[in-house]
Parts: sequence; C-alpha cells; structure tokens
Amino acid sequence: MSPYRTTTGLMSHAPANESDLLPRWARLAPLALVALALAIDLPTPGAFSGDVFLILSSMIASCVYSLRAVVGVAVLNSLAGLVLLFAGHLSSDGGHAVVDYVSMVVLAWASVPLCRLRLSLRRRLQGAERVAESAQRAVLPPVRAWWGNTWIAVRYEAASAAASVGGDLYAAEHTPYGVRLLIGDVRGKGLNSIPGVAALVGSFHEAAHHTPTLSELARHLDEAVTRHTRETAAVSGETTVSGEHFITAAIAQIPDDGTEVRLISRGHCPAFLVSDSSLQVWEPEHPGLPLGLGEFDTGLWNDESRPFGPGHLLLLCTDGLLEARDSEGRFYAPHEDLRQSWRQGPPAVVERLTRAVHTHTDGVLTDDLALVAVTRVEHAPPRTGG
Repeated sequence: MSPYRTTTGLMSHAPANESDLLPRWARLAPLALVALALAIDLPTPGAFSGDVFLILSSMIASCVYSLRAVVGVAVLNSLAGLVLLFAGHLSSDGGHAVVDYVSMVVLAWASVPLCRLRLSLRRRLQGAERVAESAQRAVLPPVRAWWGNTWIAVRYEAASAAASVGGDLYAAEHTPYGVRLLIGDVRGKGLNSIPGVAALVGSFHEAAHHTPTLSELARHLDEAVTRHTRETAAVSGETTVSGEHFITAAIAQIPDDGTEVRLISRGHCPAFLVSDSSLQVWEPEHPGLPLGLGEFDTGLWNDESRPFGPGHLLLLCTDGLLEARDSEGRFYAPHEDLRQSWRQGPPAVVERLTRAVHTHTDGVLTDDLALVAVTRVEHAPPRTGG
C-alpha cells in the first residue's frame, strides 16, 4: 500500500475475473484430453476408444471456458472423433462405431447450454457480491490515511469467506480533540454480528465530535450498544435482554498538537506501542466491562496516556491476531514482526502482520481480524489521489 494513499480500509479480495480462481491445470485439461484421446486411440485402432476423453474434455470446458471457447472445443472434439472414426473404428466396429460417434458429438455439444447456464448464474452471483460489498463498505467506510502528520492504516479480514465484514470493527475521526480511533469485537462472528457493528460505528462517528473526554465517549457508546441490544430483543420478541450481547472495544485519542496518546479499553485485548527504545504491550490498568454491560460497571471509566511523538507507532488489534493458533495450538505472537516492520510505516505493519497470521494458521482464520496502526511523522507527504 502506497504511503501516499488518501484512504485506507476494506479492500476487495475478489479476483478480477473468474479465470483467476482456476488452477492452471483446469484451463489446460480440455485440450490435454483431446491430445490424450488421439495419442491412445490412433495407435490401437479398434482396441480402444478415445471418445470418453473427448466427452470429458467438453464437460470440463463448459465449467472453465468462455462460451466462444466452449463452442471451439465442441468443434474440435467433433473433428477429433471423426478422425478416430475413419482411422479404425468404422472398419473394425461398423454401425456401433457410428452410434458411439453420434453419442459423443451430442454430449460434446451439450456443453454449450451448460456453459450458458454457468455464465448466467455467475453474472447473478457477481451482482449479489457487488451489492453485498457496497453494503459492507457502508458499515465500515474508508478511513482517511492522513490527518495532518498522523498516518493511519487499517486491515480487515473476516473469518467468513462469504463476507468482507464480520464481527470486528474499526473507525477513525478527526475531531476538535484530535484523531480518535475505535476498534472493537462484537461477541460472536460472521454476518449475524453486522447489525451490532453498524450500530456502534455509526454512534462513534457522531459522538466522537461532541464528547470532550474518552470516558464520556465510552459511556455514550455503551448506551448506544445497550439501546441497540434492547431494540433487537424487542423486535425478536424476547421479553428480557441477556448479558450475552456485548462489544469489547478500545478507543484511542491522539491530539493534533500533543506528544501523547490516550486510550480507554472496555474489555478489549491489549494494544502495542513501538519506538526506537522499546516495544510495549499496553494493557490498561482498569480495562472495564465491554460496551453493552456498562450498567454493571460502577467503577471509574478512566483513560490512560503514554508518550507518543514522531516515530512512535501504536497498534490496535482484535483477538483474531493474538488468539490465532497454528496446527499445534500455539498462539501467534506479533512482537518480532512488529519490530521488523514498524519503521516502514502503518501500511507495512498491517500488511506484514496479516500475512504472518495467515502463515501461522495455514491460511485458516477461525476469528475475524482487525488491525489499526497509527504513527506520527515530522512532515506529511504531498496530497495525491488514491
């Protein structure tokens, strides 16, 4: 990701076209089967029929090729079958060979309507995917990559292969109090978590500009989550609201003219602070209960501060990072990857950590993953598009 990008956030991981999903062997298989049919059948006239390979060639083509290419393969197989018929089958098998040839041609050309059906269903699926992606981007809109000298990068990976958004969330706003960042994790994961994500993110974008302190902002968000939970329960016909619906969250604030970062955590996992001198795991002294359970938390909702000047980097994450396990059940530790990437800026950090988690888990995420990396620089880059 270029450091000169103006926004950061959800990225589409869908392939540019259907062929990008296919392994190379699948694209070569139809033609290879035609060659195999000729290579086996021609030297053994009457002993072996290559028609089965020609039929299989057309069927595979209907699954992987464009309509024009499928027609081409059907023509090729019809001609190849004709060659095999006159090369030996007609003289050795007579009328049976003609029947076999006609059957092969019918099946070969049946691949054409099958291909049309596949392409029609694919177009419908692509339309649904575009609508879903637009809705998901509305839930988690792009974040400004630069606010003055504050540089932000976000990376999101949903555990569900069918969605770009799951139960994790992030947001950022430039307010009169500085840049404010939110990261959270709705209890549970997958598409059922999206209403809770939308409720919290929407409340944050509005309240971040009007609440002077992080503790007030956290209480406002807690009330928003509680209202959403009660309304959802009422619509579902539930008479009582259980304590099972909550959102862990961390809210950070970086003043425009300051040298510190403030953080309040509501049951969320620790943050990381990196500088030339150290890598700190920032576990707040009083993390508090998650949002939505504030009525049970009678303690102080205090935020904490740490030094944060140019060259420092703050990483906010969800437990999709810290609780990612390998095949032997070992948790992923981001410390070494952070040490090696933080000097390159937030985009490099989120990219390296995401790749490292996929490597650690063999590409199988069992939980949603959200990362927000932020740093301060001496001079902001020139404004460009992208």
